[in-house]
Amino acid sequence: MSLLPIPPIESATDPVASPADLQQRWRALMQELGFGERLLRFTFVGPDRRLVKILTDLEIGVRPPPDGLDHLMFALRRLLDHLGSGHTVAFLLTRPGRGGLSNNDRRWCAAVVHAADRHRIPIEPMFRANDENLVPLTPRATAA
Repeated sequence: MSLLPIPPIESATDPVASPADLQQRWRALMQELGFGERLLRFTFVGPDRRLVKILTDLEIGVRPPPDGLDHLMFALRRLLDHLGSGHTVAFLLTRPGRGGLSNNDRRWCAAVVHAADRHRIPIEPMFRANDENLVPLTPRATAA
């Protein structure tokens, strides 16, 4: 279980200055953990380093699709172009289950990071939440 208390939902739009801050913003948004399906969730971080108040959920399978994530990244690139400079994308993989990171969690992270790189999408460190914890998937910040 997470050692820190669940932050209040109102703190979800506090500024993000570090990966630990982003982890707490995700924790504030997720509140009690427990998931019945696999989702790739994403939102934008604005130039003011605050989460934009739009959270999108995309149903996913156990493994990334063999044809990649190009459609999603193409749409995100268009949205970023519309939003203007200074925006990044934050991803959270959620799934049912307990325990540490799985190989499939790592595959999803690699697929997202690789697709974002191909489409020149600046991303924040990626996280995974399951029924007992919310942990980093990327060891370093990948934001541009």
